[in-house]
Amino acid sequence: MKTNNNYARAAVLGCAFALLSSGAVAATTLSGGNVSYTFDEGALGLFGTASLSGDSLVFMPSGFSTSSFAVQTVNITVTAAAGYSLGGFSLSENGTYTLPTSGGSAWATGSFKAIDIEGTTGNQITETFNGVLDGGAWDAAATIALPATGWGGTDGVVSSVTLTLSNQLFALGGASISKTGVGISATALPVPEASTYAMLLAGLGLVGFMAYRRTHSTL
Repeated sequence: MKTNNNYARAAVLGCAFALLSSGAVAATTLSGGNVSYTFDEGALGLFGTASLSGDSLVFMPSGFSTSSFAVQTVNITVTAAAGYSLGGFSLSENGTYTLPTSGGSAWATGSFKAIDIEGTTGNQITETFNGVLDGGAWDAAATIALPATGWGGTDGVVSSVTLTLSNQLFALGGASISKTGVGISATALPVPEASTYAMLLAGLGLVGFMAYRRTHSTL
């Protein structure tokens, strides 16, 4: 029995080693009504914890502050529910800052990138943003609109996209700056069924035919 236990223990350790050596990560998925977000919770770092508010992914940064500089990047895969297609994404961020009585400066900046993972990863859209400072508080925003065609693989339906969010905070001359909130929203639109397309084409054809008859009946 002792020998069997040793074999079992060795098997478990071997499986664990294989998972670690293969680079496997524990993915966390948060599902809303029309979209879901998948990410490596252990890689959130300064972004803190993530939760859902409706179909929006919300981060509560923990310790994302500096009197010099702080940098953090996260990758998130967004997937539309069955029957929906992703149309775009919006980002909002906010925080606080303090400046010394004389001199000093603080600012927040970053990039928001969408990558097509169904067609070709060469399809990428990147938006940069800068925080707007006002009276001790700052906010920033960015929006990505996906093209009507060219993304989503052969069917042209964009059901999954990877987002990369990179943030940098900087402070000089005795200033300090903190990030206190981050929100990502995805727009998911219903995909028309084939019968809907057929009815649309038939309707357009009928309109064209009626216009043709009207034009030639007046000649």
